[in-house]
Amino acid sequence: MTLLFKFSEPIDEKRRDEIIEAIAKRIEQFGMLVPAIFFLEMNKPLSYITGQGMHFFAPIVSVFFNTFEDYAYFFDDRNNVELLIQKLESLAEKEEERARELKAQRKAKKAAMKAAKSSDTMMDEAIKMSGEDKPEEANNIDPK
Repeated sequence: MTLLFKFSEPIDEKRRDEIIEAIAKRIEQFGMLVPAIFFLEMNKPLSYITGQGMHFFAPIVSVFFNTFEDYAYFFDDRNNVELLIQKLESLAEKEEERARELKAQRKAKKAAMKAAKSSDTMMDEAIKMSGEDKPEEANNIDPK
């Protein structure tokens, strides 16, 4: 006797971590870390209902997406959603730190360029002043 239906098993910790990494990477790729954190925090109580809805549609959707049932099991547990939120928060902190470092580098570069420009300006003024003194000296000399 052959089985008509293949029932998938709940996910283990390794698969859960793979799903968290995949979701977090995709969200980071689109630059939507903060909105995703807000969304997941607001809808964390509904994660079980979401997972059950995904189980309901799994026979149809699994034809197109092989891992759909794994994601349904992932959303069944609120702790998994909390782990995903923590992962997104750590990625957001890293991104914010990179942005601060980049801003500090830009600020230092801008200050260096401003200092170089002001030293060039002082040198130009010195040259102009020395050039202007010569014509004045020529005008002060009596032609007699």
